[in-house]
Amino acid sequence: MNTFFALMAEYGTAHIPVEKCANLFGMSPKKACELAGRQALPVPAFRIGSQKSPWLIDAQKLSDYLDRAKNKAQNDWDKMQN
Repeated sequence: MNTFFALMAEYGTAHIPVEKCANLFGMSPKKACELAGRQALPVPAFRIGSQKSPWLIDAQKLSDYLDRAKNKAQNDWDKMQN
């Protein structure tokens, strides 16, 4: 199963609230929202509607980020094994 479809299955939407996926960045929902407001997360965050709307992350952008992190970890592991 690819990462995008796994995220879609877990969160049920292509636009994931930052509060729900903050743990993937190793931070609290509050901290993730603060960083989203400054565009300081490793992926772009956006709002639909007003400034009171929740911060969202595109599932495809998040899956690309997770895949890059996974590939980097695999490469590092491979180097340590050889």
